[in-house]
Amino acid sequence: MKKILLLAVCLSFFTAVSAYSAEIAWMYVQHRAYEEGTSFNRLGFGLIDDELRYLTSDSAVSEVKLYNANGKEVKLAPFRFGTVNEIYGSYDTKNSQWRYSKTWQFDSWFSVNILEELIPGRYRLKITTADGKTTERAYVFNRRIDLPFVDQKSMQVQRDMHGNFIWTWKVPEDMGFLALQTKTQARAAIDIFKNDENVAYFSIILPSHMGYVFLSDEVIKLINEKGDRFELIISLETRDKSNRAYSKPYIFREEFKVASR
Repeated sequence: MKKILLLAVCLSFFTAVSAYSAEIAWMYVQHRAYEEGTSFNRLGFGLIDDELRYLTSDSAVSEVKLYNANGKEVKLAPFRFGTVNEIYGSYDTKNSQWRYSKTWQFDSWFSVNILEELIPGRYRLKITTADGKTTERAYVFNRRIDLPFVDQKSMQVQRDMHGNFIWTWKVPEDMGFLALQTKTQARAAIDIFKNDENVAYFSIILPSHMGYVFLSDEVIKLINEKGDRFELIISLETRDKSNRAYSKPYIFREEFKVASR
């Protein structure tokens, strides 16, 4: 009987410890700027468990530390944790084809404002979990670049007779010269809200010189099933993810519905 109880205690302890297992799946150190006038530096990262699933809460994390290229600990604000259901799209530049996932998937992330200037070089992230274990990952911040914004006022939307959704915007003139100096891309994203809660997310990466997105009738139906308010945002970014510039959101409410046939 004592052996059974001891085994049960050991298994319970092992389960509790394993619950805190986490690895850093991705990270970035990034300068962000917003069309409305704000800017800041941001650390972002995602944690996965032993089964390669993203964490469903922040209870496993007890400490977050970031070190710059000089080995100095960087001053950070308290971390924030978020979760969302999302679908992604991609654009095949070689064949000029749009591709979209059809199944919502769970994602979570941690975001931390960096309370000092960024310096070029290798940053090291160290996460300590509730059981005292640590996991680390590195990211190279190349340099800060001031990216232009896509003007929210230039955004337009149309629907064709089949219910497909075409979202266009004006590409900033500065992008032509900038593209000669560094590799850039654009991210078209839709934050999906239900009763004022951010419940889902859609995004697609595009060449920065493209000024439109084609969303099929099927994708629009998936998005509409999730929310009642939709914020369309274009961000221009360097491909190394060290810099990103966000437009103001183009907001839809009921009119985001699929066109009737």
